[in-house]
Amino acid sequence: MNWEMITGIASSIIALCALLFSFWQGHITRKHNRISVKPHLTTWEESNPQEGHYKVALHNNGIGPALIKNFTIKVDGEIIEGEKTEKIEKALEILFPNLGYTSNHSWFQEGYAMSANEGKTIVEISFQNPEKVNPSVVKSAIERADVIVEYESMYGEKFTFDSKKLKSNNMLHAGN
Repeated sequence: MNWEMITGIASSIIALCALLFSFWQGHITRKHNRISVKPHLTTWEESNPQEGHYKVALHNNGIGPALIKNFTIKVDGEIIEGEKTEKIEKALEILFPNLGYTSNHSWFQEGYAMSANEGKTIVEISFQNPEKVNPSVVKSAIERADVIVEYESMYGEKFTFDSKKLKSNNMLHAGN
């Protein structure tokens, strides 16, 4: 073998290594980019039994926007049908029959982009006679209800938030 042949082989090996390194670096960069826009939805529950005030909020604590595709409410495993906030109003009527309350609620339209670190109240309820409403009744009602949100990342990765399956993410907080 002469030096020219050795130099040619060495140059080819170096070029091949550079090409493989470039592919590997591209793969890692693409993986990092997907992670850098990954949303993560979870709920947060607050309660103040003395004042009869309860709240459930949906938060995106991921680092990218959550593109909402579907928002479903279930009570006792049955899907609640309705337009806009009607689903939540119907669920409250099922969960708290014959209890006087006022409520505020939100709904999530398909296509809504929930930004990172954004939170929205799903339902906030205040009972008119809090002394007549046992906190265990409210806790039981929350356990009967299920919020399901289908959403995507900016890269089209599909995710599903299901409050029944992710109860470990929920936190019940006394006070405001």
